[in-house]
Amino acid sequence: MRKLEGLSASRGIAIGPAFRFVEKGLSEIPRYPIVPGEVDAEWRLFESALDVSKREITLLRDSRNREQSEILEAYLMMLGDPDFIPKIRNELSKKLLNVEAVMKDAVDESAGILRATGDSYLAERAVDIEDAFGRVMGHILQSRQAISSAPQGGGPASPVPSSRFIPPGAILVASNLKPSEALSIRDSGVAGIVLEEGGATSHVAILARSWRIPAVMGVRGIIDKIADGEEIILDAENGVVFLDPGTDLVASFRSRLSGGRTRSETEAQLLSLAKSPAKTRDGTVLTLRANIALAGESASAKKQGASGVGLFRSEFLFLGSDIPPDEETQFEAYREAVEGMKGDPVVIRTLDAGGDKMLGEQADLAEKNPLLGWRAVRYCLDRRDMFRTQLRAMLRASHFGDLRIMFPMISSVEELDSVLEVLEEAKAECAKAGRPFNRRLKTGVMIEIPAAAVCADLLAQRADFMSIGTNDLIQYTMAVDRENSRVAHLYDCYNPAVLRMVRMTIEAGLKERTDVSMCGEMAGDPAAVFLLMGMGLRNFSMAPALIGPVKELVRKVSLADAEELANAALELSAAREIRKLVQERLKTYE
Repeated sequence: MRKLEGLSASRGIAIGPAFRFVEKGLSEIPRYPIVPGEVDAEWRLFESALDVSKREITLLRDSRNREQSEILEAYLMMLGDPDFIPKIRNELSKKLLNVEAVMKDAVDESAGILRATGDSYLAERAVDIEDAFGRVMGHILQSRQAISSAPQGGGPASPVPSSRFIPPGAILVASNLKPSEALSIRDSGVAGIVLEEGGATSHVAILARSWRIPAVMGVRGIIDKIADGEEIILDAENGVVFLDPGTDLVASFRSRLSGGRTRSETEAQLLSLAKSPAKTRDGTVLTLRANIALAGESASAKKQGASGVGLFRSEFLFLGSDIPPDEETQFEAYREAVEGMKGDPVVIRTLDAGGDKMLGEQADLAEKNPLLGWRAVRYCLDRRDMFRTQLRAMLRASHFGDLRIMFPMISSVEELDSVLEVLEEAKAECAKAGRPFNRRLKTGVMIEIPAAAVCADLLAQRADFMSIGTNDLIQYTMAVDRENSRVAHLYDCYNPAVLRMVRMTIEAGLKERTDVSMCGEMAGDPAAVFLLMGMGLRNFSMAPALIGPVKELVRKVSLADAEELANAALELSAAREIRKLVQERLKTYE
């Protein structure tokens, strides 16, 4: 038996034969000069391929599956982008190259900008752009081949690759998977998905969760370690893949599977929970909110059962452009998010640029340790004009609903006082301009630096609320780069040091009567939520797709059991012991 570890992207268990999905992809895109008189013909070829692609994507949409429909709707928006499409026409006339080469250059440039940010979420969006326009490229190349009209020097084109038949019950194993490829295997009966690349924010992960297909990402080298047809076990509850499992292990996992629900039963159950409270068996109600990056996601999150937005990552309005968005652009985005929640709170984090999400001037600095450098509020306090612009936009949007402002990367009371001073300046500017805003608007801080956790009692005296950002808190507490595979095993939310930081923050909030929530990835893990509620946490914010599974878990357990679990876990000295204890306690509810 061999055990490979990865990241759980869609929970569940699967046993079946491995099916290696290795696509050849399109051959090298032809590149050759054209004359001015051929520009119109090239453009018509592009427009025809674009129209066919749009029709195909429209047919693929499934109104019964919200996530799938929204992803494909985003693809249609990309293919109709009022800035990008004319850019291809202009470049075609300027470069005088065949339209495939022009489109590839434009797509590569846009995708490159997103990847250069270093942000995993934006890197996944780069994949989406390549996927959407890859469909257009395939139709252009097919047209070239069909009419055999490529000019001299262009060379033959290869047709679009087609997905091979995947046997029902197989576990798909691939290096990576584009959303369009995932859609092609949706109804194949695939039992699970294992990818060498990708993460929990990828559209493939989102689709897998919406289809209730177990999936594990980031299992490096698995394609070279297995053969087609080899039986494997996919344990997406713990992010593990077992190769060459013995008969006893297979029997154990089959026993767990036999007591489970079918995928359709799971979907129906989670859908029915959307309007139900996240209430434990002994009557304690938790608040489950959503993490979003785009304004339009708030309305969708509301439909999935979110009782507000716990984290709106405003930096996504700034990335991908050298010019910061103006006040009106930001105001419209924040208002859309607030109105989409229909009265429920929307917590907007001020610009958290830097580290792995750099703006142009930050990247130019070439800091030795950007995660410890000029980022978040440190950057904003040095760029007060830009900071006040953002705050004015948020203040104006607060007139339309319960908008709350949260400051990231706060490391001291002095730093919090400084940002609150800028907020007062922005309020004065709005008042002078006659712009209405909520004068009782709540402000809070993210607890993501150990210094903030240690001084949480002091911060709680000045803040209306605190939100624990476990992604950075774990990284800084353990001094580990979560993107570094050599030390990634040390990045563990169950580490006693991390849990003590979390407990310290919760206790400080209770003492000062300041609301405490969590918006890091830990808040979307049902097992971790079971432990955290026992530690006194009542407010959680997570990816919208995780609200259903977390709510389902909450409604099964009792607060008394959670408190007993927390007391026992905090006495242990190792992360693996705590994780084992949590999993064992959860089994009693299966």
